[in-house]
Amino acid sequence: MLGFFMVPFLMQTLGRKTVHIVLNLSVSIGFLIFALAQSVPVLFVAKVTQGLALCGVYVTSIILGEYSHPKRRGYFMTLKKCSVAIGSLMCHSMALCWTWRQIAAFAIIPHIIAILVTLMWRESPSFLAFNGRYDECDKSHTWLHGDSPKQKIELEDLIATQMERREQAKNKKNLKTVIKKLLKKDFMKPFIIASVLTLLVDACGRYYMLAYVVQILTEITGDKSIAAFCTIGADTLTIIALLISCYIIRCFKRRTLLFTAGITSVILMFLTSLVAILKTYHTIGESALWITPSIILLNVFIVNVGIVPICFAIIGEIFPLEHKGTGSFATGIVFTILYALVMKFTPLMMEKTGIEGTFGIYGLHVIFALSILYFVLNETKDKTLQEIENEIRGVKPLLDRKHELN
Repeated sequence: MLGFFMVPFLMQTLGRKTVHIVLNLSVSIGFLIFALAQSVPVLFVAKVTQGLALCGVYVTSIILGEYSHPKRRGYFMTLKKCSVAIGSLMCHSMALCWTWRQIAAFAIIPHIIAILVTLMWRESPSFLAFNGRYDECDKSHTWLHGDSPKQKIELEDLIATQMERREQAKNKKNLKTVIKKLLKKDFMKPFIIASVLTLLVDACGRYYMLAYVVQILTEITGDKSIAAFCTIGADTLTIIALLISCYIIRCFKRRTLLFTAGITSVILMFLTSLVAILKTYHTIGESALWITPSIILLNVFIVNVGIVPICFAIIGEIFPLEHKGTGSFATGIVFTILYALVMKFTPLMMEKTGIEGTFGIYGLHVIFALSILYFVLNETKDKTLQEIENEIRGVKPLLDRKHELN
């Protein structure tokens, strides 16, 4: 929670590049403490140190959205999620022959590489324009996207919009103005969309399946060794799904892919509940016990091929530049609360209601989230961040308005 208070402010004042380095450094220090820990309190210190960087779940999506070309933004976001799946697979695989200390020490290496690579970046053009550093913004935008006529028009639109915003913001920084700004449509609508997308990601199993997949499959199969191998299978399916989604997200609209995958996931979750109920009442025999794990693994595939990459892609691009810091902070609070509730209550639901009740409850939450998104979610595929911002605000680009006046 503390990270969500600090990092968005730092992101708007110090820049995306500095924040990304700090996040990776914090996680590296946490893993180093883990590897050297000799007591439980020290393990808690390591966990707290890494907890400060948990906001990177949202912040890195926002950073990636600003650096990416509109046509490539979707599958770059997907590759980011794919790296998480690869990390999970590596941890589960290394656990078969390495100690947790060795795994923690090894985990430092990717973050050190990330820091070194980040040092070679230029600062985000959006951040530079937001802070009035227009010459640097021009150079950074050209370095990232080239100097074609279309890119020059996008750069001019970005700078013109931020010039107008800075002019309007002069002498209007009192508390009343800030509160009024946060209640406007261009903040509230993206906040609602990002919050509901967060609920959807949590309910469909992105996090509780990573944490409790062994317990879930053990309860279904009654064999821990089979469950362990199914876990590796789930990680492998996640990677395959995310790699496939790199192509799918480029071909289909965000809304189409999200609702298709979401409805399919709901059907599979309710089917999991139904099979578990039939098993409880001995309607199906022991020979059919493979059905439930297969349905769960298929749902893992569907969630990661459609829901997870789309949700994080939209979260990274939906907030207007003016509200990126405040938006990531507010959405981060929602993420922290929902994540804590899901991780704490999932074992309790499994104990009290069984597999059938747990998946049934989460399936209802997915339906609730999809119902809201159907009415409020804009299509963002292949649109620049400025075009998305203009659409949310319900205004034409500044350059179009100037041409109309002329």
